[in-house]
Amino acid sequence: MSKTGQTISSQNDGADSTMTGIVSDIDEEPAGPMEVPQPKKNNSFWRYTLPAAFSSLGAIYGDLGTSPLYVLNSVKYPHQDPTERDIVCAVSVIFWVFTLIVIIKYVTIVLFFGPNNGEGGQVAIYAKIARHLKIGPKGVTIPGSPEKSDLELITRQDTVSSFVSGGSFMKSSGTWKQNPTVVKVVSFVVLTVCFLGCSLVISDGLLTPTTSVLSAIAGIQIAKPDFNNVLAVSEVVLLVLFVIQQFGSHRISFTFAPIITLWLIGLIVCGLYNIIKYEPGIFKAISPHFAIEILKAGGIDVFSGCMLAITGVEAMFADVGHFGRAPVQLALTCFVYPALMLCYFGQAAYIIHHPDALSNPFFYSIPGGTNSAPYWIMFVLATLSTIIASQALILGVFSILSQLINLDCFPNFTIVHVSSSYKGKVYLPMVNWMLMVGVLCTTAGFKNSNNVTAAYGLGITLDLCLTTFLLTVCFIFVYEFNIFVSVFFLLVFLPLEIIMVVSNLKKIEHGAWFPIMMAGICFSFLCFWRWARARKVDHEFSSRARIDNVFPSLRRAAQTVDLGRGRSPTRKDEEESTEESVAEWNENLIVNSKFGELPLKTYDGVAIIHCESSYQNLMSPNTVPELYQRVVSSFASLPRIVIFCSKRALSVPVVPEDERVLLGPTKIQGHYRCVLRYGFTEAMVIDKELMQHILRSVPGYVELNDSPHRDKMPVSVLHVFDKSVVKSHTYSSDPTRNVFKKARRWVRIFAIERIFSPITSIFNFHGQYLKIEDEAEEAQRKLFVGGVVRI
Repeated sequence: MSKTGQTISSQNDGADSTMTGIVSDIDEEPAGPMEVPQPKKNNSFWRYTLPAAFSSLGAIYGDLGTSPLYVLNSVKYPHQDPTERDIVCAVSVIFWVFTLIVIIKYVTIVLFFGPNNGEGGQVAIYAKIARHLKIGPKGVTIPGSPEKSDLELITRQDTVSSFVSGGSFMKSSGTWKQNPTVVKVVSFVVLTVCFLGCSLVISDGLLTPTTSVLSAIAGIQIAKPDFNNVLAVSEVVLLVLFVIQQFGSHRISFTFAPIITLWLIGLIVCGLYNIIKYEPGIFKAISPHFAIEILKAGGIDVFSGCMLAITGVEAMFADVGHFGRAPVQLALTCFVYPALMLCYFGQAAYIIHHPDALSNPFFYSIPGGTNSAPYWIMFVLATLSTIIASQALILGVFSILSQLINLDCFPNFTIVHVSSSYKGKVYLPMVNWMLMVGVLCTTAGFKNSNNVTAAYGLGITLDLCLTTFLLTVCFIFVYEFNIFVSVFFLLVFLPLEIIMVVSNLKKIEHGAWFPIMMAGICFSFLCFWRWARARKVDHEFSSRARIDNVFPSLRRAAQTVDLGRGRSPTRKDEEESTEESVAEWNENLIVNSKFGELPLKTYDGVAIIHCESSYQNLMSPNTVPELYQRVVSSFASLPRIVIFCSKRALSVPVVPEDERVLLGPTKIQGHYRCVLRYGFTEAMVIDKELMQHILRSVPGYVELNDSPHRDKMPVSVLHVFDKSVVKSHTYSSDPTRNVFKKARRWVRIFAIERIFSPITSIFNFHGQYLKIEDEAEEAQRKLFVGGVVRI
């Protein structure tokens, strides 16, 4: 991974985050993703899979599990007063929609082929396609891809094997899949579809908590008709839900899991009771004949209500990174699926003999009637379960946005990894509070559950279609399935999902415009952010200066210095390099400064130039960052030791202390590239101890620090950070009278300078990861060099 936001370790799991040590023996991260250590296979089912499946109940299945609260009374029946045949046919549609979409499509196919590097959601499918076709965002290492050795990158002296300009996928066998035009079209389409799908899930994150909590709290009015504070109580419940997110999904889910277990057991009991007592023959609805019959009689409108039974399936896929594929599949097929089907069949059996209960079939069908002990037990469980239903969407949004941040497609929000067992267990504080405000406002706007369910479903069905399309593309380009197999998958599921989309279009006038509008806003922002970041990265690549342009006397390429499997360069290594390979400091290097060509002045000291990301540091051995050129050309002076430093997060929870730092020489004598490597649970900070390890690994530092003429004064170390301001081109050299072109330029300037630039400044943590306790020392050691970046 090359970009993980400001990654912070949670102390919940006791992960060691001490950051010391220099690499000595291990020089590279293995090719391919580094897997998080898993339990031994012999006992993995009992030690991990089963507990994880139980834990997943408390985080993933609340949404699917609480659908019985509002599905049957949301169905559009052929007759105004549904007949027994209508009820049987409706529950048949629910059974087959759930079975086909959730069990066959998602559990059997999507969860097997969709996840990337252990994480799920549409972003994961896009990342898998982008990695295979090499069409991902420029300068981003996509999780799951084989990574070059860090040591190889910091020590290489040629550009043929550049990890930015390396071999292309197009050089493979010349089939239509490798055609540049095809790849270009696929690149645009899959990224667009990915952004649209993510936007729909985020907008769904506003409606799901609202729907679930309002539906549960409304149960009070069944037993107490004079209760009028449903909205106020719902707002309080939602507020508490978002406040407890900071404790981490692993604690929340393990706390919620027993509640959902009891809830599902309650559904089984209620379902079996109603089936046995009222209509044992209700199982005839399993026959698809009844589903087809109601479609003939009432048209596809029946899908608009029945599909609410599967509203949590996309969130389930997005949440797979929190628990893993096997636990999710186990819990759903063996427990959640049977419990829900028995509940739906039981409600149908009850309604057949109590048609008046259709207004709220769940609460009316509870054994013992309203105001009985079973009623209040199920009400409490329903309320708690709806809170957990909201949890599933919240975790899904966290997972999706953390993946987008890693792909440089979203602002650099802080990511908190709350577990060392799974990299996908994350918490995003800023997103949590923003989502809380959005959900509370949405709940206040819709006021009751009937209004929400009337608007609910369109975004979810669109999401189902997008996942089907992305997975089909993945089958063709990544797994290289036979085209007929891929098209068969598409033709089996896409028509059904399109029908569900059409059936939900009538909901637009009843409020479905709201989630579509919110999805449109999110989609526009994601597209704008990726466009602006692409312009910014292009500038960073193009603005790097060639070494021989900065120092005209440095014309010869340096010889490769063998660091010997990660050890720091020794004096012997330096002596073995040819004298002509690098320019010696006593040659009085000439600098192309802003005041003309001047001799370079040097002084005893160390400058550590911090690069925003590793690709800025490692992209080419013949170039230096713009920040370095800006400093040198402005002052024509440098310390004797210069270190280009960058940070990288790996796919392991903790990096051993002796593998933290990698250091190698550049083509300029006294200049080094350094990569600091962290695990995903570790705080990416540089403290005093780590800094001393970095300095003592630099050849010549000890001698420079202990030289007699220094009179025991320590060598000064200066940390240089880039704090440039991003601005738009002003087009002053290209004036125009065209009104449309003027408007487009005004919008471009406004978006970059009023939206992109401020957000970038807020979430770029300039120098905050360098910990210097003394304020006076911090003021002396940190130097922020500004500038204007035009994109």
